[in-house]
Amino acid sequence: MYPTVKQLEAFLSTVRLGSFSAASESLHTTQSAISKRVAELETALSVALFDRSQKRPALTAKGRALLPLAEQVVGLLGRIHDEVLDPDPFSGRLRIGVTEISALTWLQRFIELARERYPRLTVDPEVNSSVTLIEHLDDNALDIAVIPEGSFWPGSYRSIAVGTLKTAWVASPSRFGRGRRIEPSELSDHPLLLQTASSVTSRIHEAWLRKHGVSARLATRSNSLPVLGQLTIAGLGVSVLPTEFFREEISKGVLVVLDIDQDLPQIKYYATYRGGQNDPMSKIAALIKSTCDFHRPSN
Repeated sequence: MYPTVKQLEAFLSTVRLGSFSAASESLHTTQSAISKRVAELETALSVALFDRSQKRPALTAKGRALLPLAEQVVGLLGRIHDEVLDPDPFSGRLRIGVTEISALTWLQRFIELARERYPRLTVDPEVNSSVTLIEHLDDNALDIAVIPEGSFWPGSYRSIAVGTLKTAWVASPSRFGRGRRIEPSELSDHPLLLQTASSVTSRIHEAWLRKHGVSARLATRSNSLPVLGQLTIAGLGVSVLPTEFFREEISKGVLVVLDIDQDLPQIKYYATYRGGQNDPMSKIAALIKSTCDFHRPSN
């Protein structure tokens, strides 16, 4: 027979307060009830926990051994009540999935605001590709994911538009100079620097290239936007980059936005989660929308 919670609580209160009568007052019951619970606990464990030969009950060696274990058990049960049974929907862990551009821009602001607004909420972020984030959302390993349009999520999920990523073809001024209008076909004459093929945004940009007869088969690829930016600044090729993120480099002239006849499609990002309009996660999605922009934070 295992000890019950009430038996352990009676034991702990007696130890802390020094008597069965004081423990009974603390637990709002009678002294006889406390004595009975402690006696039942001793029977369940087949040991004496208190030396009753003294004026005040004193712990035996077995009682001293039980004390830290009982504290752990009752403490864990208290955590279950606080974290699992708590009616507050904004307590515990929020598992949020984002892609790299979000992690590099607005995610920190969101975490700070979420901590301020919901102090009992712990934000647990995952940075990954949108394909992997959808898989983890399906597996219930994430509560919400912020992913670009073109990702494929089940129709049963709710999605709220939270921001738009503006991208453009950019290069070092040494490649094209400045101010000259460029035909899309001219990109074929230059090395292309693109994100990895598994990236949803990369697939959108490659569809644009195919539409204009430009092959991306020999493109140099990286899963890191800052790395692509540095390679482009070094003059190693032409790249599609988020203009808000690289606005400092553009304003300094080390990157030039190419004046191309056909603009790239701008990419909307969505907060995607299970549940309906009145689900508590809708408030998290609204908080994401209030913080989501793709400017690089200033140091």
